[in-house]
Amino acid sequence: MIVADDLTRLRQKLPKLNSFFDAVDDVTYPERPEMSLPDAMVRVVNSQMLSTKAASAIFARIEERAEQQHLSSLAELSEADFRSCGMSRGKIRSIHEFRDLYNANPGHYDRWYSLPFEELLSEVDEIWGVSTWTAEMLALFYFGHQDVFPTKDLAINSGVDLIVRHLDAEFNSEDGAPFRTLLARCIWHSFDVGFWQGLD
Repeated sequence: MIVADDLTRLRQKLPKLNSFFDAVDDVTYPERPEMSLPDAMVRVVNSQMLSTKAASAIFARIEERAEQQHLSSLAELSEADFRSCGMSRGKIRSIHEFRDLYNANPGHYDRWYSLPFEELLSEVDEIWGVSTWTAEMLALFYFGHQDVFPTKDLAINSGVDLIVRHLDAEFNSEDGAPFRTLLARCIWHSFDVGFWQGLD
């Protein structure tokens, strides 16, 4: 989704970050993938506490294994299959418990796509082994929320620290509302383009 107007408004809200936005202003809101909720949960839970590279490698193996077995859902893989792909037992338990809950009442969980973030957070937190970060990633990348700032993400928190140290000592992500998803995307992208090199 192109966001030129929203980025302009975000720049107006955070004028001390002009040089920052000049460097990272080619970001967009995440495109919502065509993926079932159980599969989205597999992808997000797999990514917990892993680098993007490591998570992508494991997820590629998961997709390949599910395709080999002609499964309709990634979540249907067995514990042994997930383990062979490199996933921890705790993550597998979270995925399987959510899969069973979803299969028992899919309508209840499909409501997540339309819930306000605070309600989504409350419901996601009831699932064993998942956390605020999981709810934030689902909201950002799967449910199309445009005003969520992932406060539990390590890279985002590092970016906030760098902004405070180098660009705006009074920076507050709340000032970016209602475009905080876009603000988060800019912060992530700032590391991709090497914006902070030589500053810290």
